[in-house]
Amino acid sequence: MLRVLFIILAVVSIALAIVLGQPMLYLLALALLIGAGLLVTMNMRRRHKDVPETFMQAPEQPTEDLAALGILDIKPKGDVEEGDVEDTPGKDQEAAGAEPETDTPTEPASPPNRSVSPTAAQAHVAGVSKARQRPARARIMVSEAASESKADVLIPCLRSLRASLDAYTVGLLRQEDVPLRYDIEVMVSQNSYARSGGSYSAKEPMLSGHKALVPVVYPRVGPNGFPKAKLGYYHEPINVRQVAIVPVIPKRYDDLFLLVVDTMNEDGLEAASVRVLLEQYARLVTTILDTVDTDISSDESINTPRPRREIIADEMEQARSLSHPLSLALVYLNRGEALSGDGSADVDGLEDLFSKRLRSVALDARVERFGELTYGIFYHGAHDSLADWASGIKEAFPEHAQDFEGGVSVGVAPLLDRHDGADSLRSEATAALQESFQSGECVIVG
Repeated sequence: MLRVLFIILAVVSIALAIVLGQPMLYLLALALLIGAGLLVTMNMRRRHKDVPETFMQAPEQPTEDLAALGILDIKPKGDVEEGDVEDTPGKDQEAAGAEPETDTPTEPASPPNRSVSPTAAQAHVAGVSKARQRPARARIMVSEAASESKADVLIPCLRSLRASLDAYTVGLLRQEDVPLRYDIEVMVSQNSYARSGGSYSAKEPMLSGHKALVPVVYPRVGPNGFPKAKLGYYHEPINVRQVAIVPVIPKRYDDLFLLVVDTMNEDGLEAASVRVLLEQYARLVTTILDTVDTDISSDESINTPRPRREIIADEMEQARSLSHPLSLALVYLNRGEALSGDGSADVDGLEDLFSKRLRSVALDARVERFGELTYGIFYHGAHDSLADWASGIKEAFPEHAQDFEGGVSVGVAPLLDRHDGADSLRSEATAALQESFQSGECVIVG
């Protein structure tokens, strides 16, 4: 407190010296400030002497028992050879067949929550596994189906097939014969140019002389191989290396389905195991199309017409059992879509007129609808008279007639010994119809 008093007196002396004009008071104020400074210095020395010269030492850290931590041996990192296995607690007991003691818990040798030093942690690890690089997943750009029900069932099926073969694109196409076109039923592809739906026209079929569930593999695409022009399920030409096609012929559908697989690999589809896998997936797709109601309701399915495949098979069986000749003619109204306009009612009306005209001119024959503006005629006359009969059908529809402008295309296939089923006979008749449509002449397969 004394140093504070000296400071106050010094301030008062300076104030009086200014007021009274006495220089001696300035000297008194200076002396008071010096005295206050001396008191402060003495006080600081006294406090410094009170600090003890000996300091407390930090308690020594207890030495950790490595054995208590389960570390029995420490080897340099470079001495660990491939195949060496570090001893771990309990390993000797397991090797000797001894059971671990579980009756009484063992007290930990070190306090709980005590951290283990990095050196001990490194010694406790036997080895470090190598980092593995995960292969990049294939990016699916298109995964679409023609209907929601097909998407739920067939998209997972085709995705698994694509992954199994490391394929580029897997699709299910539905072939319409006249005019030739392919409807996209299901498409799974890594390329965004693959069609996600709709249909596309074609000049020639993707597969000729097909047999159900038999894979056809084209090991090369391009010159001297599978024509790129047939890959119409892409919007633009794609440089795929190989193509495999499997015909799928479900019983409840009259149209032909094609399971198409292509790949960017040079030899991805030629192995025998791949052909077996393609056949098995084609069987699965066939079963799905036959059992899952994907297109029509149960009420509509009651009124569904009999499949044309069954009609052809019945006609073939009857003709062969009675040793009678049989020919299948397919007749298509060339400009039917233009004549019918945009409404479905107009199409129905035009088909009624078309059907009546055919039945009136197709003598000794059975007429059945085979598709929109397309009819199949089963001719039971002799094969020698087939040319005249087919020409009469075509001449009954003049190209300049008002009701049937543009005329018709006629393709005929007579039943021969080589035809082992309904699909083979229908396939030849379809090919003849395609040729007739392009040439404008009546075509009969020899």
